Amino acid sequence: MNIKMLQDQQLPAVDREKSISWTRKLFNVIGCLLALPVYWMMTMSSHFPVTLDLVCTIALAELNRFVNEGRRMSFYAQQSRPRSKIDSEKMDLEKQAACPRLDCLAAVVGWREDPALFTRALESYKSTKHCAFMLVGIDGDEEGDQDMVQVFNKVYPRQSRTIRISEPLGVAAEHCLSKIISMRKQYDEDVNEKECHDLALRHCIQLARITLEQEKIKFGGVDGVRQLCIQQKHMHKKGIMFTTYIFALVIADMIGVEFLWSSDSDTLVLPDSIERTVNSIAADSSIGGASSGLIVHNETETTVTKLSATVYWGELYLTRSTPAATATSDCQSGPSTLFRLAALPGILMPWYLQTVMGKRMIINEDRHLTTNLLARGWGVVFASDVLTSTETPTTLSRWIMQQVRWGRATHIESLLQPKVYLMSHPLLFYGMAKRESGPVLAAVSVIYYFFTSRSLFNICVFDLAMRMAMGTCYNMLRNPQRLSRRGLGWVLPGILFYYIPLPAIHVWSMMTLTADGWGTTMRAATEQSRASSVRKAWWEVGFFIVWMGIVGGSAAKWAATSYNLEYQTRMMSIVLCTSVCAIVSWMMVIGRK
Repeated sequence: MNIKMLQDQQLPAVDREKSISWTRKLFNVIGCLLALPVYWMMTMSSHFPVTLDLVCTIALAELNRFVNEGRRMSFYAQQSRPRSKIDSEKMDLEKQAACPRLDCLAAVVGWREDPALFTRALESYKSTKHCAFMLVGIDGDEEGDQDMVQVFNKVYPRQSRTIRISEPLGVAAEHCLSKIISMRKQYDEDVNEKECHDLALRHCIQLARITLEQEKIKFGGVDGVRQLCIQQKHMHKKGIMFTTYIFALVIADMIGVEFLWSSDSDTLVLPDSIERTVNSIAADSSIGGASSGLIVHNETETTVTKLSATVYWGELYLTRSTPAATATSDCQSGPSTLFRLAALPGILMPWYLQTVMGKRMIINEDRHLTTNLLARGWGVVFASDVLTSTETPTTLSRWIMQQVRWGRATHIESLLQPKVYLMSHPLLFYGMAKRESGPVLAAVSVIYYFFTSRSLFNICVFDLAMRMAMGTCYNMLRNPQRLSRRGLGWVLPGILFYYIPLPAIHVWSMMTLTADGWGTTMRAATEQSRASSVRKAWWEVGFFIVWMGIVGGSAAKWAATSYNLEYQTRMMSIVLCTSVCAIVSWMMVIGRK
């Protein structure tokens, strides 16, 4: 390995780390310190804290939409600005150069996806606007992985190629990094982590270029490849994402594309999903990433999917909008992520090699990408008025495991990455404080009441009812997804479905911070058939059974106390409700396996 050659190699995108002044950092720190008492006053000093919080959230959601639309108007104003001082020929050339600015390279990754669903996912990209190139990454090269390759070849029979990578680029990056560090230590040279990461990244880019040359893949022209499928041996989602992103950097540099759309194999894009997400950041070169809103395409499949769809409709739209108005969105959703390619080279290696408490992390790929962008000074926005259609788990146990996995990623990025708050607007810290503390307080309050019969907080039923009514009305008026009359009937059950287990999911994911696993298996028949053992199932969802027993017992205790039942009757009702809720929960998440 020639380090000198790697140093001389040009990266396919220009990376830079935004410089934040000490004055700005001081402002951010002061704002973070003020966020805590502000949140405390809103929750503890107000008679209607839940409603007040919703009003603030709605205001921020509207501000986010206003700012995003302003960026779009600015972009199109730049495109149509008259150029009276230049000759018409030069103006035509400039217009031609400006037109592809919205063009995007789309990257889809997956592992043993259901063939029918994967077909629909790939077909959706045929009608979406500004998708200049299609790149598919398959995390597996065994017999069971060939279904996805066959789907790719069927959907894209022309101007497409499939290549197999002998060694995943993530593995190659680790080997290269290890050699560089060993060589520097051998010659008593300083080991600069950032420089070593840069050299390892250049090595991977070189490998990708060599692979494309060896496969004689040509881009552009009438017969040029416009769809490429990459296979590597099975690792994990972060592994295939790393390989795909490296190839995306190389290919985008060859075809002159500025943006990368990243999605999953179970996600369908709408005709304007890519275009409207890109034009929300195209005019501002300081913004490195974005994501769109999400809807559920398998909503009618089961009761769980119907409930989950209302969660996406009612909660995702509002909660993701809280810090987004200041371009500090803390999570780019995996199914609908957009990157400015210039931002990727500096974050890929730190993202891929992330460790938490000495353990390599593979579960928080989406949030850690966002964290790295924010930590380097890039802005990240949430295009809440743009929709992409994704899949939600069909059973309660799979849904809970998915929420736990997301919860672990949220805790890791929110609590263990303090540099982000130094570099970002205080609204990011405020959103984190509210998200992290609220469910913990709720869990402690319920458990405390269950064992002591005393309340830590006074709960105003009118406040909760107002919150639900206002939230539903606002979403009906402003949410880009329009629910049918039948769908509106699932809103209240969906709110209960989300908020009742939320405290337990939040606390359990915090207690099992570094646990591995996807959380759910893929939908291919070979993966669905691998049922979890009873012991594993109890580890994954047993906390939910315990929590539902506590919730049922607490509800029975409150009802018995309200009606002044005798002590013996009261205890019997508490034991009965606790047992029934726990048994029913067990039947729903473990007993059916």
